[in-house]
Amino acid sequence: MTLNAALRLMAGTVILISLALGTYMNPAWYYLTGFVGLNLLQSGFTKWCPAVSIFRMLGLKEQTCATGMSVHQGVHIIAGAIVLGTVAAFMFLSAPHWVLYITAVAGVSLLQSAFSGWCPAFTIAGLLGFKRAA
Repeated sequence: MTLNAALRLMAGTVILISLALGTYMNPAWYYLTGFVGLNLLQSGFTKWCPAVSIFRMLGLKEQTCATGMSVHQGVHIIAGAIVLGTVAAFMFLSAPHWVLYITAVAGVSLLQSAFSGWCPAFTIAGLLGFKRAA
């Protein structure tokens, strides 16, 4: 498993667990969901998040581009923006609860992409000009 796949696996898992905890236990768990979205978004630009350091110590290989931003960075930006936007809309703008279904779809997409190597955001990122990683 690559570093990028492990990061998507962890992000998707934490998104889904925190959504379930927010729905069935305490809405404060949605802050964790938003934190994951924020980390995905910033990692798309900086190529770093707290989990990356741990995954590097575990010896996972990173896929990078020689120039420009990689499709993996594009996926992080797209997924982070969706997660952060939907959670913020629900928590601060009184959006209906179904908005969190969009967040759940993003989480499931990230989770399955760790195993399949593909999610819709890969195609979207490629169309937006992000480069395939080497």
